[in-house]
Amino acid sequence: MRGYPFLLSLLLLFTLSGCIGGGSGGSDDDAAAEQDDQNDDSDRILGDCEIPLPPEVRQYTLDSPLPNSFDRDRTDDTTEADVTRFHVAVLLPERCAEDRFPVVIESHGYSGNLDSEIDEDGSVASDTPHFPAIDELFATLPRHGYVGVSFDERGHGNSIPENGGGYARIIAPRAETQDARYLLDWLYEQAPSLHIERQEDSGVARDINAGLIGYSYGGGYQFGLSQLDDRIDTIVPNGTWHSLMYSLLPGDAVKRSFTGLLCLLAETGNTVNTPAVARMCELMGPASPQANLIRTRADLIGAMEADGYTEAEVVELFDRHTRHLQRSAEQGQPWCQPGELGCSSNGDAFVPRSVPTLLLQGNRDVLFNLTDAYWNWAYFKQAADEGVPVSILSTEGGHMNPLANQTEGSANCGGLIGTDLILSWFDFHLKGEESSAYTSIPSVCISVADTQNADSAEPAGLVLQDFPVGSQPGATGGIPARLETSEVSRPAPDSPPTFVSVHTVTRENEILAGIPRIDEVTVANTALPGTVTPVAYLGIGIQRGSELILVDDQVTSLLEGTHTSNPNIGEQGVLLAGVGEQLQFGDEVGLLVYSSHVQYSAVSNPGAVDGNNRFDLTINGLELPILDLSSHPTARLQ
Repeated sequence: MRGYPFLLSLLLLFTLSGCIGGGSGGSDDDAAAEQDDQNDDSDRILGDCEIPLPPEVRQYTLDSPLPNSFDRDRTDDTTEADVTRFHVAVLLPERCAEDRFPVVIESHGYSGNLDSEIDEDGSVASDTPHFPAIDELFATLPRHGYVGVSFDERGHGNSIPENGGGYARIIAPRAETQDARYLLDWLYEQAPSLHIERQEDSGVARDINAGLIGYSYGGGYQFGLSQLDDRIDTIVPNGTWHSLMYSLLPGDAVKRSFTGLLCLLAETGNTVNTPAVARMCELMGPASPQANLIRTRADLIGAMEADGYTEAEVVELFDRHTRHLQRSAEQGQPWCQPGELGCSSNGDAFVPRSVPTLLLQGNRDVLFNLTDAYWNWAYFKQAADEGVPVSILSTEGGHMNPLANQTEGSANCGGLIGTDLILSWFDFHLKGEESSAYTSIPSVCISVADTQNADSAEPAGLVLQDFPVGSQPGATGGIPARLETSEVSRPAPDSPPTFVSVHTVTRENEILAGIPRIDEVTVANTALPGTVTPVAYLGIGIQRGSELILVDDQVTSLLEGTHTSNPNIGEQGVLLAGVGEQLQFGDEVGLLVYSSHVQYSAVSNPGAVDGNNRFDLTINGLELPILDLSSHPTARLQ
């Protein structure tokens, strides 16, 4: 099972039933014996290798030297261990005795487990949905001259405490990242028998020729590993986050719909979380009668504090990823304190590492949206040495919300076929082979397929040299699209959204593509005193005749108060979710304001408690990224 794509069928079962019901690692000696048996290739090579060995999958059990739990995890002592056992699959290509190949390391989505199958024909259909396409692409890599390595993160698959494995710590740099670094050490030691190419002259200790791939949770592991280990030569994260504080609590409001779905996925996928995360799922999961009450960060903190968890413990669970590393660099601090369990820092200030990066992210991904990817792109772009490429492609795939009737689209950005570009990316950065597919990879491609039926709509991608944020009045081909001020009074949540027009399309070839931005937003409470904290839900809309379209199904939440940046991120101005859409003559483009939205409604008791969510909204400096394709010097449709 691969993780998130399994969610749709699980949700169907949950909906039909109306309720939720509730491999073991071998010893070191066994693993060593198994490895010795599997690694003896010499007597199987025939003559001068006129008959090479066929592709093969090997399974291993490794023990990371880190314990399976941390002091703050508060686990049952009976399940704690001094090492963390996890499982690894190695997918070997057809090979002769002296052949050496680059390695591509993959990890799974949340609640998933390792991949251990080699594809038969080495190809991926171009219309395969985004996340399944990444699984299929990994399975083809041995057919293209790569050693594929897939592994169970702690708390997943066979790496669970009852097997000597660990507790899922949400890709913590001091836990999962250090496990992956141990995996790199092991791959270096086993390189001759696994036909992996070492890089002895790189100046990096125990170096191998290695790239990373994966989506969602398997995209998240790539950031810490590539930043904390010099052996990683390139990364290809798909549909992953920048800060979980933004993704799961955007604007300090809980994204209750997806937190409930993720908790459902954890339970049915047999994921073993730390007690803190497990307790949050008890509070917010689909079976929880109180999930509808946990609307805000304060609600969540209060519920966890009632169980003895501190706010610092809760925040640390969501804030140990790219944004944490970025903040450490901005503050001139080490990413961890030497002497802490799992800390590999020597105490020096963290410095972002330059690494060739290809990001793929879905416009309609309502868990990790395009603004998550933009922040990651900007981070790696700023860190990149001269000549080191950092590219981003948006797609119509990613985390779809079945409660919102979403269907996942492909891994493509218009006519750019995502899986073909990923393979060409690895071929260039790990083999030095340049192709026309590789040279076609732009710095930025934003999918601008129609939101309606986007998974099957005519593909269209806008290729750009930079990522548009806000209005583009000074740039050639940019269209001023700014609203200085507006006020909205929102009645009961079941009323239609309020539309605030910003721009009227008066010519052909206008395209909405990039990150909408607001200078300042104030949410004022107009509900009865002592009822609920107001939450405003904001999206970009198109009024097309009598039809009102929420672009890319995206909404961003903001709590009561005045906001000049995204809470917990610190960017100047409030950035809404990134979007892409081709506009039509006569379209009115602007802001949609909701008092409730399915993405923020609890799976159980949806709508309860939110009935008093009434507020006044004041907006200053709302900017939309709209371009005129006919006069833009570099933008083109792909």
